[in-house]
Amino acid sequence: MQSNAIAEYYQAIMDGSIITSKRVKKVYAQLMDIVNGKSDKYEYDNSKATHVIQFIERFCKHSKGEWAGSLVTLELFQKAYLSALFGIVRRDNGLRRYRETLLMVGRKNGKSTLLSALALYMLIADGEAGAEIYSVATKKDQAKLVFDETLRMVQQSKELSQLIKKRKTDLFFGATFSKFQPLSSDSNTLDGGNASLSIIDELHAVKDRNLYEVMKQSMSSRTQPLLVMITTAGTLRDNIFDDIYSYACRVIDGEITDETFLPVIYELDKKEEWTDSNCWIKANPALGSIKKLEYLSDLVERAKQN
Repeated sequence: MQSNAIAEYYQAIMDGSIITSKRVKKVYAQLMDIVNGKSDKYEYDNSKATHVIQFIERFCKHSKGEWAGSLVTLELFQKAYLSALFGIVRRDNGLRRYRETLLMVGRKNGKSTLLSALALYMLIADGEAGAEIYSVATKKDQAKLVFDETLRMVQQSKELSQLIKKRKTDLFFGATFSKFQPLSSDSNTLDGGNASLSIIDELHAVKDRNLYEVMKQSMSSRTQPLLVMITTAGTLRDNIFDDIYSYACRVIDGEITDETFLPVIYELDKKEEWTDSNCWIKANPALGSIKKLEYLSDLVERAKQN
């Protein structure tokens, strides 16, 4: 029997072996109701959830650091997140429930690798004809970060490099006429897309709300599109990040009903917890595996003296 990452993750939260934020716990408690068949409208399809996980762990490789050249092994929190995005479906037609998601985590928790692998999956394995995948940001250099990492994944795979062609501005999968392209705010093609997946990395750095609105509109003709926003908390204020973060919190807390929006926010529950090393994992779910504990300890010690 295939493992159920949502159930495994929630059980670890409940038995205390994984410490996380109150809002993450609340989201997964709600997801477990669906997994346990308590929803009339939605159900959990574990085969769809495991399909994306198996694809990533079979074909995607790291390109940097100590893991360079090795296959990606997803953390449990990443598997649970992907399982929610792809495994929670409508009972009436089997289409994915979620069309938009915000994942907020601390730096160095594997978000760029996750985004690149997700883009690759949606490009060739999601079953979408003429898929259009976009990595978007205010500046072209930022938009290209996810794209370039995806390209390196393709280059390191004998199977993928035979299927996907690098063209001047995109990656092209000829079998379904699908493409993956980085776009910035000043791109001439920003308004003409028909996105099946839009990725906004580092949402906190996006100053132009129009970028977000254009990408949402570009997905309107797809049957199950996905807008993925992954970000750290950042330091900028009075921009789109504050709006989306506030909206996500209100969805989790039940103040707003939005059944197509999945918010997963890794954060400290209280500001005072920033000096408590036992609480750091709340904002850094990959602490001790992807993210080194000593790295964060040094940052906190320097911050205490500032």
